[in-house]
Amino acid sequence: TPSSLAYAAIDNFSKINTVISRTETANYIQEVNDENDIFLNEKITFKNHLTTWQDKTKFLSSIEHIVGQVDFKAILTMGKRAVPFILEEIEAQPSNLVWALNIIFKKKITDKPNTTVEEACKLWVKALKS
Repeated sequence: TPSSLAYAAIDNFSKINTVISRTETANYIQEVNDENDIFLNEKITFKNHLTTWQDKTKFLSSIEHIVGQVDFKAILTMGKRAVPFILEEIEAQPSNLVWALNIIFKKKITDKPNTTVEEACKLWVKALKS
């Protein structure tokens, strides 16, 4: 009966309409859908892709191959959700990861042709933190 339902909502991950009558299960789903946990899971996913990308591209010189690598593309797929993690990384250590911001925001931070990766990182960090 409808009055005995302990939980009925849209699951944030699967978007499946669920109806759950067990309180323990309902509480678990609410915990899994906690915003802090979602943020932590996204950070872990980002870090895993970042580490693999760095390992697989550290000896590459081709920009096309570096940004075409599957883990870099996975970071791009995260879109703006990846931006805080990218900023944290490029602020601590400038890297080619800065190119992800160009793609995510569909613009370059500067049109100066001789801009280094380190300078571009500093510009992005300044622009996005102000």
